[in-house]
Amino acid sequence: MKLFNCLDRYLVDREYKVTLSKGRAHIINYLEIVDFSSDRVVVKYDGGKTTLLGTNLVVSKMLEDELLITGNLQSIEYN
Repeated sequence: MKLFNCLDRYLVDREYKVTLSKGRAHIINYLEIVDFSSDRVVVKYDGGKTTLLGTNLVVSKMLEDELLITGNLQSIEYN
């Protein structure tokens, strides 16, 4: 059973991650979107919240545990 758990953790990454690139934020393993507008997106994860601030923010991709937010990102805050 221990081997199975190690293999499961290796194959299925459950860690919350935010990857930033020019004009994009890719978020993996979030729990829910708390607030969304064209200038602010708040995402809850296991352990806190992430706030993305900017202009013309759009959720370009939304899956069960994955988001792609595009727009003019100006700052990101972790709480």
